[in-house]
Amino acid sequence: MPVEKVTELLSEMEAVGDPSDLPQFFERVTQTYGLASVAYLGAGFGKGQQRHEPYVTATYSLDWIERYKAERYVAIDPVVQIGMRRILPIDWKELASPSQAVRRFFGEATEFGVGRKGLSIPIHGRHGDKALFSVTSNATDEDWRGQRKQFTRDFQLLAMHVHAMLLELEGTPILDVKLSPRERECLLWIAEGKTAWECSVILGLSLHTVRCYLESARHKLGASSNTHAVAKATKAGLLLSIP
Repeated sequence: MPVEKVTELLSEMEAVGDPSDLPQFFERVTQTYGLASVAYLGAGFGKGQQRHEPYVTATYSLDWIERYKAERYVAIDPVVQIGMRRILPIDWKELASPSQAVRRFFGEATEFGVGRKGLSIPIHGRHGDKALFSVTSNATDEDWRGQRKQFTRDFQLLAMHVHAMLLELEGTPILDVKLSPRERECLLWIAEGKTAWECSVILGLSLHTVRCYLESARHKLGASSNTHAVAKATKAGLLLSIP
């Protein structure tokens, strides 16, 4: 049953055609999981002079967002300061600090409707892009302990797809990506609607080998799925010919 939640949300995310649609989708996520809020902070979109400013979208109240900006809380917010450097998911209870400023910050956040419990998922892309996907809850300590495992699993998957979608929507270029002839062959057959097993039969390779080629191609392209990899490779002109 829990798996069905994230699967349904991933299907709904396919209808998100513009970054401005993301807040509504995040509201759907909060309702599905009974959360207090959902937030995404992304940085490093683009390259060189085309690199965009950090991208932020959240279900926080406008009052809290204005308060956060006015007080320049980003400078002391441990979720951002620590979370963006982490690799593994971080439970906000790990961010407890003796600093009076940090304690006041979390106290104000709670007053403005940000949940008492929080979980952040860091994302580090191949081209210097990175992000932090955070969810908060007002669950009891006991309920939070029970929910955290599912949340960590589901939101790692959801965070990865949200980040990949925004990279694509924001027009982040695929730079210096070189697919091997086999990787390109596999993607071409996937583009034709073939399964990995069918690719293995057509190419005379083992299913394991085809899956390895597809996984390698997804990694190089920063894609979240085979379909996503085909779309990105096609857009970048990487499937035009096979030497």
